[in-house]
Amino acid sequence: MGRKPRIHLSGGFYHVILRGNSRQNIFLEQADWDIWQSLVRRVFIEYEHRLHAFCWMTNHVHMAIQAGTDPLAKAMSFLSSQYARRFNLRHQRTGHLFERRYRAILVQEDEYLKELVRYIHLNPVRARMVEHACDYLWSSHPAYLSKQSYEWLTDEYVLSLFGQTRYQATRSYKAFMADVPADAELKKLRCGGNDDRLLGEDTWLENVVEKDCASSQTGATPSLQDIITAVCSAHQIEEAALTLPRGPHEHAWIRAEIAMKAMDTGAASISEVARRFNRTQSALSQAIKHHKSKNL
Repeated sequence: MGRKPRIHLSGGFYHVILRGNSRQNIFLEQADWDIWQSLVRRVFIEYEHRLHAFCWMTNHVHMAIQAGTDPLAKAMSFLSSQYARRFNLRHQRTGHLFERRYRAILVQEDEYLKELVRYIHLNPVRARMVEHACDYLWSSHPAYLSKQSYEWLTDEYVLSLFGQTRYQATRSYKAFMADVPADAELKKLRCGGNDDRLLGEDTWLENVVEKDCASSQTGATPSLQDIITAVCSAHQIEEAALTLPRGPHEHAWIRAEIAMKAMDTGAASISEVARRFNRTQSALSQAIKHHKSKNL
């Protein structure tokens, strides 16, 4: 059974999880974390999404992201593909660094946002990497305690939920962090509710699903760019790589997948897709034929 399509809610808060492929480490030395954070800085300055909390573990990352108007896929595709390329070059390796699909759980702000931030910041403690969250270098917890600052981190909003002044909020936040949530609550924050894309109260869930259904029933056709962005995100590759004169056989497979989706939805013809990637129509047709034969 195929995965359900992501639900996009502009202004919504998402628990985003990106794991190393087969749980392999994605950070091997401090320089890796530095490179990752330089890319994170670029993403959250250039894109309209807001990062409210983060934790970079050794083989996966957690983020609390407030989505802007555009879906998260483009920003996440850029972040994961750019980092994977640099990591592979630095460590002289090949192949996928990340799992092909990041997780994004839309959480109800009133009920779960504070819980989500605590869940993210306590990850190193639960993993027994440190005794206290403040001892872990690669999370936004120190920023919430005013011991660190990042221009690309938005911590003021969550802290405002704890108190009217920064001093009051920090004290209440520290007390909140000292409480250990139940295992059932941890599982919800990690896996979502009955619908693993969402976490919230029943009435909120119904409202979100209704909005999503109404949006999907408007009859709007996805653009060729929408399809390219989604497919490139799924394969963790940049669009520019698909336009190069030469490339691995996998790139032909990805171009074929984009062409089939574009034709199925009416977003573009095969000739339009061929021109987009600097390919002949016959070459793309052959790739599509091969793609279909492999999936029979």
